[in-house]
Amino acid sequence: MRAAGATAERHISLPADVEWRRMHPVTPLLEGWKVITAVILFATIQNGDDLLEAIHLLREKGISLRHDVVLWALGGVFAVLLLIGVYLALAWRAKAFAIDSDGVYLRTGILFRQLRIARLPRIQAVDVVHPLLGRVLGLGQLTVEVAGGRDSRVVIGYLSSSDLVALRDRILDLAAGARTTPIADVGSSGGLPAVGTVAQGAGPAVGTPTADGAPDGATAVGTPVAGSAGADVLLGLGGAASLPAGRLSAAEEAPLYTVETRTLIGSLVRSGITITALLMVIVVAALAVIIPLALDGGEDYLEYFRGLFGLLVLPFIFVSLAWGRFANGWGFRAAATPAGIRMRFGLTSDTSTTLPPGRVHAVALQQGLMWRGKDWWRVTATVAGREAVDSSSGSSIEGNGANVLLPVGDRDTALRALWLVTPDLGVSDPDALLDAALSGQDDDGVLDTAAPIGSAERGFVRVPRRARIFDWFSWRRQAVALTDTCVILRLGRWHRSVSVIPYERIQSVHVSQGPWARRRGLAQLRLDLVPMGSAVSHVSNLDAADAGALAEVIAQRALRRRHAETLDRWLARALTAASTPPSPSSESSPSLV
Repeated sequence: MRAAGATAERHISLPADVEWRRMHPVTPLLEGWKVITAVILFATIQNGDDLLEAIHLLREKGISLRHDVVLWALGGVFAVLLLIGVYLALAWRAKAFAIDSDGVYLRTGILFRQLRIARLPRIQAVDVVHPLLGRVLGLGQLTVEVAGGRDSRVVIGYLSSSDLVALRDRILDLAAGARTTPIADVGSSGGLPAVGTVAQGAGPAVGTPTADGAPDGATAVGTPVAGSAGADVLLGLGGAASLPAGRLSAAEEAPLYTVETRTLIGSLVRSGITITALLMVIVVAALAVIIPLALDGGEDYLEYFRGLFGLLVLPFIFVSLAWGRFANGWGFRAAATPAGIRMRFGLTSDTSTTLPPGRVHAVALQQGLMWRGKDWWRVTATVAGREAVDSSSGSSIEGNGANVLLPVGDRDTALRALWLVTPDLGVSDPDALLDAALSGQDDDGVLDTAAPIGSAERGFVRVPRRARIFDWFSWRRQAVALTDTCVILRLGRWHRSVSVIPYERIQSVHVSQGPWARRRGLAQLRLDLVPMGSAVSHVSNLDAADAGALAEVIAQRALRRRHAETLDRWLARALTAASTPPSPSSESSPSLV
């Protein structure tokens, strides 16, 4: 019995009563084609000289030992490929996934076993990705992002497209707490309403766009419809088809906005990345034509071309960045579902990502200098589990489009994307606040400077004039505003940037001073979040007293809102709020606290 117990301790404890499923049989080929291609290239290109020499000897001497060497070499390559194929097949057989009411499980490994678990309350996003080769075969991968350290995601695949969609919807339904709970029964559970929910029968959410100003094919955010489910109200599904009675499904979608191809191309033409790439290509092409005319050949000529080949790396980087923006923005469309906000995009690789409510830690709205004439904006989100660099591919999150809420769009569409994840800015006039944040500078948005910091009467707290010696260009625009629900940072003179950060997502607050800033009574305010994407979380050269007061108010509000927040099973709580008859006060004004 002791030996049996010791043997059991050496095995990974697997969850009981779950159904384990394997991936599609083609998975080893899709996962291993890069390795197989690398072996073939190494055997043919790296050893090409030896192969040519062997063939030359064969022609001179006929069949000899060299013939046997070639056969042995080809046999060795075939044996290596066979071993790789056997290993991939065994790895496929040992790889399986399962789902239950607690989490998503993925077991891998032949000799070294590994069990990865994504707990449902910790899920930050669920992506369905169809790479180029997978799209040809109708196969793709499902990525479950969880709040954790580096490479904390669970990747399941390859599976057929229909299986991926069904698997994604099931995971999101379970994560939302809508397993088999009837809508009528959820109201008796006594759950609390979700942060940002609107009581059924209430008017439009404060500051949210209405259907009158919505573009064609888009649904206004925060416009409730009588009789709609709580998730409809929470995610702005007013006017959408009613969800099936007795169960909410993540498959239900209401289109919100799309990005037209001409707008995407126009934004790239007006992008600094594209212009820089074009200039670099022109410079390298000019050097390739002009300088050889002044050379007489010889070693200098060869050395020149070696150096020119190294310069090709710089334009290639910018061209690849521009291509990434185009490929990831192609066919971009957003929809609201009971499970969260769903974005689809991709030219070569088709991606569908779903962000459940409350998982966004910050939102960044950005506008380049050449976008101002069209008033175009780019909206990105910061999500836990998605670091600044994707460790699985080595590419940046900015580059692969995973956290992009809107690649490019006019101001109304950009604000619509903001309302999707931040439905309440905590002020009575959010339109004026956002106008001052997006386009304002100097005293725009600054109200009563004598009012205490954090009050509605104060407005923006701007960088003082004496800070211009440290920042000649953007000091007039830098400012901070504290609302009841979030911190808004206004930054950038030429490249405008606005960061919206909910208090409950702030992990810590820092105020720091350098030696020169201390002499001028200035300080930097920094908000610590999860690894950031595009959102900026610090403001430099604030008045030292203002920075200290801002830090104190932010710390108090962040602590209070974190204690009042519960993220898991958000949908059940939304249904509870929707099934509760609205109070007289809620009929006249929406409840967004």
